[in-house]
Amino acid sequence: MSTQPNLLRIPSLLLLILMAFAPISATNPKQSKTGKKKPKAKSSMTTKKVTVVQSTDNVEMTTDDGATVSLPRVDQTLIDQSSIISDAADDLFADADINKSLEALKEKLMMQKEMQELSSRLGITITDAAHIDLYREVADWLGTRYRRGGMSRQAVDCSGFTNLVYKNVYNQQLDRVSTTIANNLKESVAKEDLIPGDMVFFSTFNKKYINHVGVYIGEGKFIHASIKKGVIVSSLAEGYYSKAWRKGGRNN
Repeated sequence: MSTQPNLLRIPSLLLLILMAFAPISATNPKQSKTGKKKPKAKSSMTTKKVTVVQSTDNVEMTTDDGATVSLPRVDQTLIDQSSIISDAADDLFADADINKSLEALKEKLMMQKEMQELSSRLGITITDAAHIDLYREVADWLGTRYRRGGMSRQAVDCSGFTNLVYKNVYNQQLDRVSTTIANNLKESVAKEDLIPGDMVFFSTFNKKYINHVGVYIGEGKFIHASIKKGVIVSSLAEGYYSKAWRKGGRNN
């Protein structure tokens, strides 16, 4: 009969143990009722969590009637979660880097495709995007018919064409007449030193003065407004233009 009171008092001891866990559960507020979440801690902060570890040692307790009860001891331990957050942050940064790389690759492929198309239209091999704005502009003028004094997409002459290209690509205003443009160059350039965007000047129809101008696009070729064919690409090596060649120059 003496053991019966001891059994009745054991639940009170268990209640004491459960109360010991109360601070742990209190640190974790219920989120399902409010629907609100705490702001995520920044990765630079050290976050801790509590874990309960059962010890191998037992705690002996004496009841009111002198009986001895042996119960397992539990410890509360703080665990550093900074490494967990750091790993998650690293994953997010890795995803961001992948997205940036994919976007850069997409832009590069699109640029390569455009350069191939412009190469086909202009009859040159474009491998560098440094002069892509020039190539885009002059390619849009291909086939425009010639008209003396013209300065529009409907019709244009050689100096008018060069004027509009320089205005749209380099935001520069040139003189209206090819002779004047040649006389006011910032720098004269030899044929072998020409780069895309330089101007090339000729004396056609056995003229003694410069009366024709075009824009160099590379690989010995230039684009200009021809009287017979309108805006076309020609080669400096062609007999007609080789004989009519006077000089090259640049204004930028």
